[in-house]
Amino acid sequence: MAVVGLGLIEWRKESFATDPLALPGENWFFALLVTAWLVAIVHLLSRLAHAKLRSLQHGGRDLQRILGNVTTGQIAVIALMSGIGEEILFRGWLYHETGLWASSIIFGLVHVPPNRKWLYWPIFATAMGIAFGWIYDWSGSLLFPILLHAGINFLNLRTLLKKASQG
Repeated sequence: MAVVGLGLIEWRKESFATDPLALPGENWFFALLVTAWLVAIVHLLSRLAHAKLRSLQHGGRDLQRILGNVTTGQIAVIALMSGIGEEILFRGWLYHETGLWASSIIFGLVHVPPNRKWLYWPIFATAMGIAFGWIYDWSGSLLFPILLHAGINFLNLRTLLKKASQG
């Protein structure tokens, strides 16, 4: 996904208003703090939703059946790779082609679940696509949506798998 996204960026970047591969600017530390705060808030809200919604509890068990017993390191690699690949493609390229709303809706549609018990997933992905797009637009750097995406994926996946293994 990252390779495809990088190729599409290279092909079209002359038509983009900003360079999606630009390094973070002067306010990088503040953007990093906002990113960490958003990771914490989204994870807290996800934990609350998981405690209340049976479909999320079933989703955790389904993920555990699919992934098996993965280590924390393996979860970190999955989270980082999905954060990098999806953000380069969706915010680095598609955002510039279609804008915030369309790229976020397409991001949500890509996350259509394998079964009906996971119908929350594309809704959550669309909302997160808006958040990733906002922090990209605000910070001017893909680094922060990548960190936000990877952080949320890591914490939520680790929590879902841990709770699923506990029964």
